[in-house]
Amino acid sequence: MKRVLGFVAVMCIWASAAGAADFKLYGSYWNTTDLDDAFGGGIGVAFPLGATPLSISLAGTYYQELNDDPAEALFDDDEGVFQEESLKIVPLEAGLQFNFAPTGPFDAWIEGGFTYFLLDTTRSGFTVDDETGWHASLGSRFGSREGANFFAEALYRSTEATLVRERRNDNLDLRDEVAIDLDGFSVNAGILWHW
Repeated sequence: MKRVLGFVAVMCIWASAAGAADFKLYGSYWNTTDLDDAFGGGIGVAFPLGATPLSISLAGTYYQELNDDPAEALFDDDEGVFQEESLKIVPLEAGLQFNFAPTGPFDAWIEGGFTYFLLDTTRSGFTVDDETGWHASLGSRFGSREGANFFAEALYRSTEATLVRERRNDNLDLRDEVAIDLDGFSVNAGILWHW
């Protein structure tokens, strides 16, 4: 949690020093290869590189694995929307973004960059280490350049994590490792403010 708060603090300090920035607040859905569906939310900021169409983009999103039937769980007090024993993932992303019409009422962008995955699990007896990977995205903003706008973007993230289970059996220390493929598409949608 300290690393996430540190990342948010760096984004805020950098945004205030840059003078001009786009701030995003959004909900997110992610479908990974091995974990199926995850849902969460995040924040992001993009800093224009002068008068060019390029920006440096930073974002952090929190995900948790969804229940097998999350829509039904919304209306059932005995069952949660998220799995009780699940993997929690916070991708911290830094990328280079190209904006096609940065000053217009509609702007589309493409982005590619580096992702650091903070991983944690509530599964009993398992541990997991943080991982690195990459991401690519395509997005758009709708509305007046000044003030609040709606935005949506599609991302593809790629990394592989390893769940480790250590146990003792007949006076032997056993270590089981299970590879988890976290490649998959994600969709973010929310509000973008420019200042």
